[in-house]
Amino acid sequence: MDRRGRAADLFHMSRMEKRAAAVSWAMFVFVLAVICVLSFQSGSATKALEKPFVEGVTGTVDRQLSTETVLTITFYIRQAGRAVLFFFLGFLGGSGALLCFGNRSRPVTAVCACAALFGISYFTEKMKIFIEGRHYAFAECLEGFIFAVLGYLCIAVFFSVLRKRRAEKRNG
Repeated sequence: MDRRGRAADLFHMSRMEKRAAAVSWAMFVFVLAVICVLSFQSGSATKALEKPFVEGVTGTVDRQLSTETVLTITFYIRQAGRAVLFFFLGFLGGSGALLCFGNRSRPVTAVCACAALFGISYFTEKMKIFIEGRHYAFAECLEGFIFAVLGYLCIAVFFSVLRKRRAEKRNG
């Protein structure tokens, strides 16, 4: 396909694909905004935000928990929240990218998407060095990136299966 044909890919999308791409990108921006808001809070604001969740989890226990146990629960709640948000970020970004650039080389699209997801993960983690009460941890950067890539891979597999089913339907 020539360069002009590739540029016209976006114009040859069905109306439903265009809407799905627009919704995917809008939700991607929303999830990215949520990640940025949560990442760029001060340490005291983060503790105040997570306190109701921790109290909700620990409030169901009949006995008094140690401070160490509460801190461990807090850590896992925070990690699970990061994992879910970055998974959805990768899923929604992958959906938008694959819908908009679906006729291009899939490996190139995947590499570009992964580079963008790593950049977002690194940026949101690295900026914590400028925020009072927060710290930079490359391991958490990688965790966010891995869950974002898992989200991307899930939607890529879904689109691949969908494309194969459509091809089988057309051919016989």
